[in-house]
Order: sequence, then C-alpha cells, then structure tokens
Amino acid sequence: MNIEDIKFMKHYVTDGVNKARVFYSLGEIFNDVKMGINGGTRKCITLYAKDYGDSKPLRNIFEDKYQNDTDINTDYFEEGKVRIFPEDALYNLALERCK
Repeated sequence: MNIEDIKFMKHYVTDGVNKARVFYSLGEIFNDVKMGINGGTRKCITLYAKDYGDSKPLRNIFEDKYQNDTDINTDYFEEGKVRIFPEDALYNLALERCK
C-alpha cells in the first residue's frame, strides 16, 4: 500500500489501480480486545465495502488494514471493512470525506 496513491472520494476509494465503492462511518470502538482496546473506547473511521460479494478491491487497496469477521458456523456474514485510527497517516484524509 502506497499512501500517496490512495484517494478518498465521495463514494469510493482508489489507489490508481483498484476502485472500491465504500460507505464511510465515523465513530468509536468500545472495549475491542482484538484492536488493543481493553476497557475503553477508541475513535476510528470505518470503510465498508458497498458492493455485496465484491470486497476484493477494498482488500487490494488496504491489504494490512482489511478485515472480514464472517463466521459461517453461526450464519454471520459481513462484507469486508477497513478501520482507520487517528494515529494513521490516512486518518485526516478519510475524515474529510466523513464530514
């Protein structure tokens, strides 16, 4: 992932090669041990893949930040998502699109 190539547009994110249609969400994560938050909250911007069944472009753009918590044993299915935290260099760029 080359940070300089990533562009946050109103309805999508691109790295110049991949284009992922996304929804932006500005909020907080509560008590998420996986994310290193034990007993508190943390601000973040979450990008959700907009096209069901095609989160590959989002995964290609954000290889290290992409997560998908689908659990087929419990019939819990979700599209991929990316969380961007304030200490990340991309946070301010993504924040501008959330407003």
